Amino acid sequence: MARRVLPALLVLAALLADLAGGHGLALSLLLVAIPAGFVLALDCYGDVLEGRCSRVRPIVAGLVVLLLVLSAALRSPAVVGGVPQFAVSSLVITLVLYAAILFGALAPARVAVESGRRAEGYG
Repeated sequence: MARRVLPALLVLAALLADLAGGHGLALSLLLVAIPAGFVLALDCYGDVLEGRCSRVRPIVAGLVVLLLVLSAALRSPAVVGGVPQFAVSSLVITLVLYAAILFGALAPARVAVESGRRAEGYG
């Protein structure tokens, strides 16, 4: 479970470091968040292969990894002089996509419980 939460926590810490002016720390956190996000994408892909979720979740997780790499690439030469606005905005988009992955992971459990109730005659 920790490997599913770790990338979002690293991105949140990088965003907070950016807002506090610690752009070097934010870059370091992003460079750690990239492999963690890739592990999450592979984990989501494994869930698809096992039939636990739809194909949307690994696609969104892969998009998040792309955004993380883009944000790190945009900010790496600019740590001294400032960070482009899109590098920070991509962190916010990344957090929104991680929230979508979380809600997507919780939704199938809810649907399975409701369909089980209908099968038993409760709904």
